[in-house]
Amino acid sequence: MKKVTLNGSFPMLRAAVMGPVVRALDASGTDCDALLAEFGMSRRLLSNPYEILPLTRCVAAFERAAEVLDESALGLRLGSELQLTELGPAGLVFLSSPTLQAALRKFRRAFASWQNATISELLCDGKWPTWTYQIADPNIWPRRQDAEYSLSMMCNMLRCVCGAAWNPVEVQFEHAAPADLKPYARHFRAPVRFQQSFNSVVLRPQDLDASLKSADTQMVRMMERHATDLISRDAMPHSLVEQVRDLVTRRLAHEKLVVGDIAKDLGLSDRSLQRHLAFEGTSVRRIVREERQRSVEGLRKREGLTNAAIARAVGYADATVLWRAKRNWKKQ
Repeated sequence: MKKVTLNGSFPMLRAAVMGPVVRALDASGTDCDALLAEFGMSRRLLSNPYEILPLTRCVAAFERAAEVLDESALGLRLGSELQLTELGPAGLVFLSSPTLQAALRKFRRAFASWQNATISELLCDGKWPTWTYQIADPNIWPRRQDAEYSLSMMCNMLRCVCGAAWNPVEVQFEHAAPADLKPYARHFRAPVRFQQSFNSVVLRPQDLDASLKSADTQMVRMMERHATDLISRDAMPHSLVEQVRDLVTRRLAHEKLVVGDIAKDLGLSDRSLQRHLAFEGTSVRRIVREERQRSVEGLRKREGLTNAAIARAVGYADATVLWRAKRNWKKQ
């Protein structure tokens, strides 16, 4: 396989993430080697947990494994069985943080060393704190197993520090509802909604204040440094345009996109940001439009997703606003 980098041009993840899938295939007696080969992988490649793999292949292999095992809720099961050490420094950062709120915020930053091109945020701007997860590229689809694995994994992590009796307020998935909903009730013990803008776990405000008995300040610092070193070691230089695109993609559905806010996050003034982008032949407005168009094109390929849902997913109030925007896109 061609050498790739974690923050390069393509979405990537570490080989350790594939560990639970391989174990499930082996436990069933399925020809795991043949399935891995189908997606350009091998046991030898996966033997190094730090090996970097194309995210697209891994997501597709996960979907294929669910088909081969005839287990539609494979991701739910594997997420609940995950060992936190398989998340590399991110898992240890989570366990070692002083409070749950700190754990979730630090986990997001450290997880970037294990998987990129992912939108993962703790949102606290409403009544209910919400942890969200989504692969940024809408063209990586289907991805049900990855989404269900990730939310099941997070609930498992939360129960590790809050106790086995802890339950979320609600769980939300971007994909359509499957025929059998019993596994969701069993795993989450909470209401589950489908065809939402993001994959999300809704928490109680008081959950965030919970102190973690496993808190270890020294361990947090060590693992955060390890994660930073991993990202730096495997990163390719990002142009300013790529950085702006990344910020726009992350915020598209959650907040109003303001040039000043984007400039501030990049350590630039409004004028400096606009000037640099103009030199590259683009602008914040153009990047926002292009990312919305790209997202809409990907979302429209999903069956059963309404225009209203698509509009919300790209930051528009409703389907009418989206229709007007699409009409303007054609003129430009």
